[in-house]
Amino acid sequence: MSKIVPDQKNWTFVLDSVCPECEYDVRAVTPGDVIAQLLDGVERYVAVLSRPEARVRTKASRWSDQEYVTHVAHMLVIMNERLDLMLEHDEPTFPNWDQDQAADAGNYNALEPEEVAAQLRSAASKYADKLGSIDEDSYSRRGLRSNGSSFTVETLNQYAWHDFVHHLWDLDSHTA
Repeated sequence: MSKIVPDQKNWTFVLDSVCPECEYDVRAVTPGDVIAQLLDGVERYVAVLSRPEARVRTKASRWSDQEYVTHVAHMLVIMNERLDLMLEHDEPTFPNWDQDQAADAGNYNALEPEEVAAQLRSAASKYADKLGSIDEDSYSRRGLRSNGSSFTVETLNQYAWHDFVHHLWDLDSHTA
C-alpha cells in the first residue's frame, strides 16, 4: 500500500474559528458536552467498519475508512496521555505524534474490524472517564506541542473533539 499524502495544515485554527470544511464550531464545547455525545459518535464510527470497501484508500490524500476509525481510536489514546501530562506537570511539552506515520507503522488496514471497534470503544470510554474526572479548576492548565502550539485542558479537549467530529464528516461526505 502506498504512503498517504500528509495533511500539512495546522488544525489548531479550529480553536479560533468555525472549520470551513465540516462547519463545526468547537469554541463553546465543554468536557461535559463531549462526554454526553462521545459514545453515540463511536457507534457511528463502528458502523463504518462494515462497509464493503472499508479498507480501500480511494485516493492518495485520503485514508481508508478503517484507517480513519483506527486513527480516531489512537487519537483519543494520545489525547488522554496529553491530558495526563497537563494534569501532572506544569506546562509540559507533548511528545511528537505523526498521525500518518502512526497509521503506516500500525498497519491500520491489517487489523480485524472487530479489533478496531474494540480499540475505539475502549479509548472513548477511557477518554470520557478522564474528562469526567477533571475538576473545572484544572481546565486552564497548559501544555505545548513541540511546534509551540499552546493548549489548555479545555482547548485540548475542543481540538480532540473537532478531530472526532471532522472525521465523521469525512466519512459521511466522501462515501462516493
